[in-house]
Amino acid sequence: FKAFDYVNAAAPKGGKWRQAVVGSFDSLNDYTVKGDGAGVGVLDTLMAASSDEPATRYALIAEAISYPEDKSSVTFKLNPAARFHDGKPITVEDVIFSMETLKANLPNYAAYYKNVVKMEKSGEREVTFTFDEKNNRELPSIVSDLPILPKHWWQGTGPDGKPRNSNEPTMELPLGSGPYKFKSAAAGATLVLERVQDYWAKDLPSQIGQ
Repeated sequence: FKAFDYVNAAAPKGGKWRQAVVGSFDSLNDYTVKGDGAGVGVLDTLMAASSDEPATRYALIAEAISYPEDKSSVTFKLNPAARFHDGKPITVEDVIFSMETLKANLPNYAAYYKNVVKMEKSGEREVTFTFDEKNNRELPSIVSDLPILPKHWWQGTGPDGKPRNSNEPTMELPLGSGPYKFKSAAAGATLVLERVQDYWAKDLPSQIGQ
């Protein structure tokens, strides 16, 4: 399909949008229970949901999905064009790291993905998740909602020379992969994002007009 029915595929791009928010924040890491996260994500997910269909997903980081008849597992084939804002490709290792990290850091993710009992690289750009039950029609779409963290960034060192910790709050601008990226932030005051001009998925049907 060319684009979702409810979007303007030729939507103009540009301008500024300001939004007042009630509350505060002291961290840009929304994937830990520590600190008050800003709640603004810059990560793409494995697949994209549509606003006019329940439990339906379309290609995003994953360009294809497959599962056996009993739905005891699900396999995603990653789009070779998918990349983070630093230009590095999104890999199977990033996907596995994301699942492991989110289940370890956040009780809600641990509950949401409780049925995932095994993760493995099953091909050059393929990752397979095995479930602890069969014939659950919802599990493939639940896993497809997984936001993909950049493993190389979180396992690297910050500007202070210290190793980053995905389970700690931080005001360092995190690396993302979505249509917007962080430009600047002041804790409890202002958060500025800017559109990614060369966003890798800008021509995908699930992203056009969004």
